[in-house]
Amino acid sequence: MIFELSKTELVKCKKLLEVKEFNIEAAEFYNDYLTNNFREISTAKSEAEWFEKFNKLEQVNNKVIANCKMNKISKLNTNTFLNDSYYKKIGQIKASEGDWKFSTYSYAPYEGFVSNELVIDQETFAEHTPISYFENEFPFFAVTQKDEIWMSIIPHEINTMKKPIENAHGDVLVLGLGLGYYVFNIASKKNVTSITVVENDRKIINLFIKYLLPKFPNQDKIEIVFGDAISFVKDSPRKYDYVFADIWHNVGDGEMLYLKLKAKEKYRPGIKFDYWIETSILAMLRRQTLTIFEEWLEGFTEDDYKQSRNENDTIINKIYFYHKNTQIKNFNDLHQILTDDSLKLMASKLF
Repeated sequence: MIFELSKTELVKCKKLLEVKEFNIEAAEFYNDYLTNNFREISTAKSEAEWFEKFNKLEQVNNKVIANCKMNKISKLNTNTFLNDSYYKKIGQIKASEGDWKFSTYSYAPYEGFVSNELVIDQETFAEHTPISYFENEFPFFAVTQKDEIWMSIIPHEINTMKKPIENAHGDVLVLGLGLGYYVFNIASKKNVTSITVVENDRKIINLFIKYLLPKFPNQDKIEIVFGDAISFVKDSPRKYDYVFADIWHNVGDGEMLYLKLKAKEKYRPGIKFDYWIETSILAMLRRQTLTIFEEWLEGFTEDDYKQSRNENDTIINKIYFYHKNTQIKNFNDLHQILTDDSLKLMASKLF
């Protein structure tokens, strides 16, 4: 980027760095809460007591609390999810194959969890994490490998699938099988003609075919293909009307895969692609793009972007050279390259 900012515009742009730092701080707090403190919180007997305990957690930043309250931590109804057609049809499966096992876990009453995709304020780029809880214990279906949860059907999974389920039509290509929640739901749609699922783990395919597929509606629509999702998008001669990708567990392992898939969209012109938790991945790309502005303030030069120690460095370096000749003369110029549309365009051209 070529920065030519007046003092006034520089001050405005620095506000975006303040938001970025808060987003990171809030994310770290939520992660710590969800992994280390939920049992203490789950002893609450009411929402008021929940907040009282939440506010007493060590090292809680007041801004994070404000963000959390602004986000309106929501109480969910267990019946909403237990009456989900997948839950009702699949039921409880008691089976294991080697290290893999079908299991039932649960959220304790008042145990907080992330229940949906990030919500981004498109003016400030502040990130809001939807946190929810149940008043009653909520059991959920999962598959474990060596007693570690590998896949699960939880409210976050169900909520983040709603839009892609709605968008599916015609001949659908699904990248990633998981427990088949997405496939189950689109197989029931009259406007979905066929479903090709690409999965690179034979054990998952075998588990799915043996224990889950027999309970699925319209099985004749579903074809499971063993293979690499990214290569399939580029090389398969088959034509599709819609593509949904879900081959990652989170942003950490998903960002690079997302970028590599975005680069392959050019081989499927005119086809709509949807990506699981894309908003969260774009939020990470936004932070990384702002890092270049931050490093410009610190005096970094082009030479600092020619080597990388890890995947994050590699992506930041790619962003630097993508925007090498982008002129930033005011706040609006910087804001524009951070919008979802600009980030999606950049993502399709980094690799």
